[in-house]
Amino acid sequence: MKIARYYLRRFLRAQRLPTKDLRLWRNEMLSAILLVTMSLGALTAVPSILLAFRDQLYSIVLIDMLAIAWLFTLWRGRGLSFVARSWNFLFIVYLVGVFFLLKVGPVSQIYLLAVPVLTSLLLGLRPAIVILVVNAITLLTIGFFADIDLQFDRYHDRPFLRWIIITLNFTFISSVITITCGVLLRRLEESLRKQMEISQSLKGEQKSLRKANEELRLISAAVENLNDMVMITDNDLSDEGPQLVFVNRAFERISGFDRKEVLGKNLDILYGQNSDPHEIARIHTAMHNQQALRSEIISYSKAGKEFWLEVDIQPINDSTGACSNYVAIERDISERKKAELDIYRLAFFDVLTGLPNRRLLRDRMSVLLASAQRTGHFSAVLFIDLDHFKTINDARGHATGDILLVEVAKRLSGILREVDTVARIGGDEFVVLVDNLDSHIEFAGKLALTVADKIRLALCKEFEIDGQTYSSSCSIGVTLLPKVGQSVDDLLRESDTAMYRAKSAGRNQIAFFEGTMQTEVEQRLTLEHDLAKAQDLGELHMVMQAQVNEAGQAVGAELLMRWHNKDRGMVSPVVFIPMAEESGLIVRMRDWVIAQACEIALLLRRHACDFPLSVNVSPKQFRQADFVDKVTAILAHYELDGSHLIFEVTEGLFIDDLQETIARMSKLSALGIRFSIDDFGTGYSSLNYLKRLPLYELKIDKSFVQDIPGDANGTAIVGSILSMAKQFGLKVVAEGVETEAQARYLIANGCDSLQGFLYSRPQTPDAWLAALS
Repeated sequence: MKIARYYLRRFLRAQRLPTKDLRLWRNEMLSAILLVTMSLGALTAVPSILLAFRDQLYSIVLIDMLAIAWLFTLWRGRGLSFVARSWNFLFIVYLVGVFFLLKVGPVSQIYLLAVPVLTSLLLGLRPAIVILVVNAITLLTIGFFADIDLQFDRYHDRPFLRWIIITLNFTFISSVITITCGVLLRRLEESLRKQMEISQSLKGEQKSLRKANEELRLISAAVENLNDMVMITDNDLSDEGPQLVFVNRAFERISGFDRKEVLGKNLDILYGQNSDPHEIARIHTAMHNQQALRSEIISYSKAGKEFWLEVDIQPINDSTGACSNYVAIERDISERKKAELDIYRLAFFDVLTGLPNRRLLRDRMSVLLASAQRTGHFSAVLFIDLDHFKTINDARGHATGDILLVEVAKRLSGILREVDTVARIGGDEFVVLVDNLDSHIEFAGKLALTVADKIRLALCKEFEIDGQTYSSSCSIGVTLLPKVGQSVDDLLRESDTAMYRAKSAGRNQIAFFEGTMQTEVEQRLTLEHDLAKAQDLGELHMVMQAQVNEAGQAVGAELLMRWHNKDRGMVSPVVFIPMAEESGLIVRMRDWVIAQACEIALLLRRHACDFPLSVNVSPKQFRQADFVDKVTAILAHYELDGSHLIFEVTEGLFIDDLQETIARMSKLSALGIRFSIDDFGTGYSSLNYLKRLPLYELKIDKSFVQDIPGDANGTAIVGSILSMAKQFGLKVVAEGVETEAQARYLIANGCDSLQGFLYSRPQTPDAWLAALS
């Protein structure tokens, strides 16, 4: 029974597996039927054989044993084909049925009925119909000729008709059962075949689905673990979109943002201060136009760290061809950009100073030369060579020399405009390109000389390196451009030639390649040299210009410096004051002026003229670390109270380090010194410093005064200054008053003091006192 259950399970399992071949399914079914038939046949044969032995029916015993043996052989023997085994099995059942028909009688019909049914099950409907015919012929022939008693009482006188009736009824019932089984089996086979086809299709689709899922898993894993940042957005093209719907781990690692923080936000989350707005606009335009794009842009992490990204953006279309998403693949190219910058710097910049090298200088000179030739505006090339640099380099070593070169580069870069170029072309040689000076060569030459002198004075100042001070100077050669047929090589040659001319003249000099310009350079340098000696030679003196009230009485005076050179005669302050500022001589000269102011104040007191004197103080002088101490010492030396002095300062003093300026002014105010803002309204005018500074008065610049009362704009400006001064409680002095109309307007509008040629010209203190007496 265990064996029977095993084959039954195999048979039933075969039916649950529609993907198996139908022939295999029939084979399994045949084996199960054989096993069941043999097992049940053996069980029923035992009592049958015993009864047959008792009744001495040995033919039955033989048939039963032969049938069981034959079934066993068919069950175990797999060498025969399925059809052969099936026909053998059917033949056994048929023979048993015929035998029982002859020996037993009506019970044989059960066997004969089973033959077509099993044929339909195993071999199909057509063989089953053939068996039905064979069964009918067998039953009619054997029943009629063997005169089998089937307990049918009618038609005894007509036996053939009787067997025809029996055969027809038997055949009808067996046909119905057989055809029903055959049709059901065929439908079952068709159903199984369709199921197998569906199963095969499902298997194929499942395989495709598994493959697709595997590919999707691999793609997802690859995207998630890429070193490049991957971002996917939706297709929202509004102002707030497209919005992020996916970012990978690399995005989180590089940007520092958590995935939850950025989903629903747009790509602008990575942009910042130095991100190129043109590139950002190009990215937005490409996405709005559903175009692919490649870009390089500076981006920022969550912590504010700056890095370069190479961005590839591709639109993704759905099955209808409409854009559904955008994918952006971004890789950190900071190292590449740094390498490119390093290569660029090595190729175009000096390694030591960071200045452009000869290669980049020649390129910029080509551009400058082309621009000058096109526009007609003159520019200049300054060739700078440090004097005695080799001495410092040899005495203190190359390290010190290198530091000195770096400091020189810093000074040059600090005093020139952004549009100008400072380059180091080797050793201690520097070249400066000064762009767009003027359209007239004379004015351009003067401006070039001013720049060159500014550089010369800056490099003359001491350098402090590792606690040691080093003095240096420079020789500067200047050439102007453009000239007819001039090239880059010509510019370098001309400026180099001029530089060697400057060295030959005694170093620390400026020389022009153009002869006419050189004359002016020499005159300027001679004038500066004479100015440096003027104070010691007693060529400088002070003059006074009165400041009067509305009644014309002197209530103060401004002290002005004059220079009378023994060779040149009177030198205009417009010429020597700016020169003194640029060369640094102004500091020593202004200290002398304060001392002179104290002497003059004492002189006036002795003649009963007790009013304050106004003294001009330059920003450079005011910012000297010991300025307050010097003023204190001078006042103490002359035993003079500070209330006799008014320091006139310009608005430029308040631009840098306002807190320090306020602190110094407060210290000087404590000495009694008052402050006046000279040329108010022409520079850095701000109500903020008027409120915070310890001021006493404002001086209206003569450029405003000369326009009143005829000019509406000038009149409005002067009126505004007078009104504002009253609001702040400040005195007002108007300088440059030259007409009665100007004086009447100023007095009518509350101006406290007037200064100008209308009342007095500048004169020496002795002349002032003489006129007073």
